[in-house]
Amino acid sequence: MPDLEGKIADFLQDRRELLQCAEGQGHWQADSMEFDILETGERAVVILIRFIEVMVQPAGQVDRCARMLLELDEFGEIISARVC
Repeated sequence: MPDLEGKIADFLQDRRELLQCAEGQGHWQADSMEFDILETGERAVVILIRFIEVMVQPAGQVDRCARMLLELDEFGEIISARVC
């Protein structure tokens, strides 16, 4: 799939699904996000995502890591994401 990494990076910039990884205790620091593609299929991609969660109470930062399943449409566009 051409430019799959670029599509994933764009898609993840403002995703509420990342809050599931962050356990709702803070917010994720966008410039800390990194991901690796673990599996690719015709209509799905599994990635490993890493980012920093900025905590409010207590103040601080926590490194987070999670697997996400990205579902693709017939044109290779990402249509949904969920933590897996």
